[in-house]
Amino acid sequence: MKKLSWHYKKLIFKFKKKIDLDKDLLSSNNLNELFNHYGSDKGTMVNHPYGREEEKIVGHGFGDYYEKYFKNLRNENFNLLEIGTWKGASLAAFKKYFLKAYIYGLDRNFKFQYKSDKIRFYNCDTTKKSDLQIIEKKFENKKFKIIIDDGSHFLNDIISNLRFFFRFLDKKGIYVIEDFRHPEYYKFLDDSKKKELNVTEIIEKFKKKEFFQSELLTKDDQLILMKNIKIISSYKGIKKDKDINVSDIAFIEKN
Repeated sequence: MKKLSWHYKKLIFKFKKKIDLDKDLLSSNNLNELFNHYGSDKGTMVNHPYGREEEKIVGHGFGDYYEKYFKNLRNENFNLLEIGTWKGASLAAFKKYFLKAYIYGLDRNFKFQYKSDKIRFYNCDTTKKSDLQIIEKKFENKKFKIIIDDGSHFLNDIISNLRFFFRFLDKKGIYVIEDFRHPEYYKFLDDSKKKELNVTEIIEKFKKKEFFQSELLTKDDQLILMKNIKIISSYKGIKKDKDINVSDIAFIEKN
């Protein structure tokens, strides 16, 4: 029954009318403005994601950090991958900002509402081995200059995604993890049952080239990551929850 439901959703998604970004004349060299316009919580004052145009919501304010690292790529031809797209607001913004890039998105839901000659969307649940095997074949000969994990924010998923997707990062590419401290702020997102370090601790171990206990990252996995990571930088955004800043983003630069 679940398989039938998936095929039904896929069929509906295929024929559902989508917003054609290639016909959208909006243009901006400011990534934060694009995030705000399309309703991505990567922005600052974001158009409401459920169509209530009179309302704005405070986003994470990650736009300036993205521009800091990727402004020089604006006119370059490269591949960008985002894990966790929901309706596709951030991919729409990236498509408008990176003028020659090819944009790829993965999500377990069929909510994606855009189309473009430069965008490819794949339905993928990164917790399922069968889905990852399909993606591995599709990306077999592909490298990405930018990979962004804005997925579930569950601790095990963040760690597992890094282990699986880092191999597809191009030389001198950057792997971005949004909201990497969410499992610290929201305990239900820490699904490791105390078997894994939090991402903040893992980052520090990578910086110091120190091995650590993990059921998801073997010693060989850790060695590969340590050898290939040049530098890790993390920043605070602006979004608060009960007076606590809950916005964190990490940029992992590959050698």
